[in-house]
Amino acid sequence: MQPGTICWYEVPCTDPDRAFAFYKNVFGWESAPGAESAMPGYMEGVESVHMFRKGNLYGAFVKMSSPDTVAAVADEANLAKTASLASLRVGDVDKTTAEVEKNGGKVHLPKFAIAGGAFGYSARYIDTEGNLVAVWQPPAKPPM
Repeated sequence: MQPGTICWYEVPCTDPDRAFAFYKNVFGWESAPGAESAMPGYMEGVESVHMFRKGNLYGAFVKMSSPDTVAAVADEANLAKTASLASLRVGDVDKTTAEVEKNGGKVHLPKFAIAGGAFGYSARYIDTEGNLVAVWQPPAKPPM
C-alpha cells in the first residue's frame, strides 16, 4: 500500500451484525478471521470490536454500549454538521445509491459531479448506524 492510502476504518455501531450486513451488501466487505474480540480498556463505552476487510482496507465495527455513544455527524436538522470522512471507490454511484437504500441506508448528499465530472462523481450516505460514508466514482477518462 502507498503511504497516505486509507488502510483502517472504524465504524461505531450498536448492532455489528446489522452494520456488517449493510456494508457487505452495498460494498462487498468480508468478515476477517477472528472477527470479534472484546477490547477491555480500548476506549470508554466500547463493548467489542468486529473486524472486517475489503482488499487492502481493514477495519472494525466498534460495538458501543449505548446509542448515545455513537456520534452521528449529520441529521436532517443539521446537514452541515460534519467530521473526518473517508470515501470508498465504487464503479457506479447510481447503482450504489440503489443498494444503500435497499439495505436501510439513507442518501445524505445525492450524486454530484466533481469539477463538472472531470474528476468523477461522489455521493454521501448515512449508514444503518447513523454514520456518514462517502463514495467516489472515477471519471471515464482521468483528467491528469
